[in-house]
Amino acid sequence: MKKLTYIVLASLFALLFTSVVFLKESKAAEVSFEDNYILNEGTTVNDNLYIYGDSSEIEGTVNGDLVLMGKSLTINGTISGDMYLFGQDIIVGQKAQINGNLFILGYKTQVSGLVSSNSTVVAYSLINTGITKNDLTTISIDNVISGDIFDDLRVISSTSSVTGNVKGEAIMLAGTFDIDETKVGKKVYDEETLRQIANRQNYDFNKKEDNLVPKEVTWGVRLNSIIIGFTNKIICRYSLIFMAPVKTGSVIKKISGSSTELLKSLGVGCLVLFFSWAPILFLLISIVGIPLAGILIAALVFTAVFGGVWVELSIGKEILELFKIKEYRPFKSFLIGRVVTTIIQLIPIIGGIYNFLLMTVALGAFVRLKKDQFEKSNVVLKKN
Repeated sequence: MKKLTYIVLASLFALLFTSVVFLKESKAAEVSFEDNYILNEGTTVNDNLYIYGDSSEIEGTVNGDLVLMGKSLTINGTISGDMYLFGQDIIVGQKAQINGNLFILGYKTQVSGLVSSNSTVVAYSLINTGITKNDLTTISIDNVISGDIFDDLRVISSTSSVTGNVKGEAIMLAGTFDIDETKVGKKVYDEETLRQIANRQNYDFNKKEDNLVPKEVTWGVRLNSIIIGFTNKIICRYSLIFMAPVKTGSVIKKISGSSTELLKSLGVGCLVLFFSWAPILFLLISIVGIPLAGILIAALVFTAVFGGVWVELSIGKEILELFKIKEYRPFKSFLIGRVVTTIIQLIPIIGGIYNFLLMTVALGAFVRLKKDQFEKSNVVLKKN
């Protein structure tokens, strides 16, 4: 079961990062950074549509792909291509019609519309009452699937309830699940079924696969790992710069604006890193606080993992300025900073200290930016 789970997870994240890589601003696309975007019914966008904001509501038609990122996303329109949704509360309403593939990465999700191709959902919870013409794959804590699926169903979850028709096979890798096998066209595969198949093939799920780990880490293995890691981070962090150019510029000011700004970000980052565990543990004590604790942990992990892009971009910017290149060139600056980071990480001990400082400064700069935005919003509210 572990192998199958890893394969599915790897496939999903490959799809996620591949989709994000191609979010390029060009003449054949419409890009919006509005906080509250609304595409009214009867309105048509004849291009790919990319939206990044707090909330988005799509009632009209998009003749192309649709990519939404935000807190609250509601779709009740027609999408001729693929649709990618990244958010907290996501609703694909009954009027929604997606003629391509659907991919969702969210917290609380509900799909009631028609998906003409494959549907992939990674979320905390999923309620699927819509029709899926091809495969439905979901990784979630709990899900309720009452809509019909015209091909295969694949579920990885803690609890799952399937009452809809499945014309293909159903793979149910869930702690507890309920499914009516008479409504499944082919066969239901659960953990026990897969173990039986493995036993017939003389495969032991519990055996240790030590041969997958090289006994001696040679420079060839390290170099291969460095190249793969370098390429992955370039792709992911380039995407982050593109999707949040304004925020990226604001965070950089908190790092390279002056030596004082850098020290402030380092100090705040250390405080957050060493003391954030206390409120998180407090929230985990109560059932009500668990979701909020999860969001805080996810935010810390995301900033720690991907926030290094801001520090590396600042390093590259400073190096370019040494060569009297004063113009802001984010992608070139990041590439230079990433090369510097990769070289320093090869040095024992120093590489570890550098990674810690990178993560801490990025975390501190991000927290300081959010604090400033919060204070500005309070000033606006008081004036009103």
